[in-house]
Amino acid sequence: MEYKNLPLYIVDFTDESIFANVAIVNSPAIQYNFIRLAEQAEIKFSVDEERRVISGPVLVPEQPIYRKVGGKEFYIKFTEDAIRRYAIKFFQDKREGEGNVEHQFPVQGITYFESYLVDRERGIAPKAFDVPDGTWIMSAKVDNDDVWKLILAGELRGFSVDIISSISEAKEEEETPLDTVEDLLNYLKSNK
Repeated sequence: MEYKNLPLYIVDFTDESIFANVAIVNSPAIQYNFIRLAEQAEIKFSVDEERRVISGPVLVPEQPIYRKVGGKEFYIKFTEDAIRRYAIKFFQDKREGEGNVEHQFPVQGITYFESYLVDRERGIAPKAFDVPDGTWIMSAKVDNDDVWKLILAGELRGFSVDIISSISEAKEEEETPLDTVEDLLNYLKSNK
């Protein structure tokens, strides 16, 4: 299967191959950002400044996502069933309190507290997002002051999942350790 002249892989996994982790990132691969409640028509990710809550899509079924691993370019996409299993595994593994920025910077003070799969037949549909059934939507409470400043500044704009599977295990890129907020800002600036 191909998409835009590149291979397109359907991501499916057994429970053993899922490492359920969600990060807050500058450039979400699914191309959906947080919504600012006062500006819902303009952007796609929700930021409640008073409560310090962010909400937005985590995974969208059947949406091609560009990847580059070890010099190989390709697209991946997730089925509704794979997204459902991934969302369940996230909570089975008790990862609600594991805050992460850019998949490289573990932080305290991020708590994932709300999660649902869009299912219009069951009456579960967001008003703020134009997404298909099966989309996984989450909310997180952000008590970490440094992360909150980055969200308000537009440096962090959406959610991203970490997946260990036969595709991502081939990752050859070196990860840069980020020990301070300054390291994170420099990382974000150099990877735009």
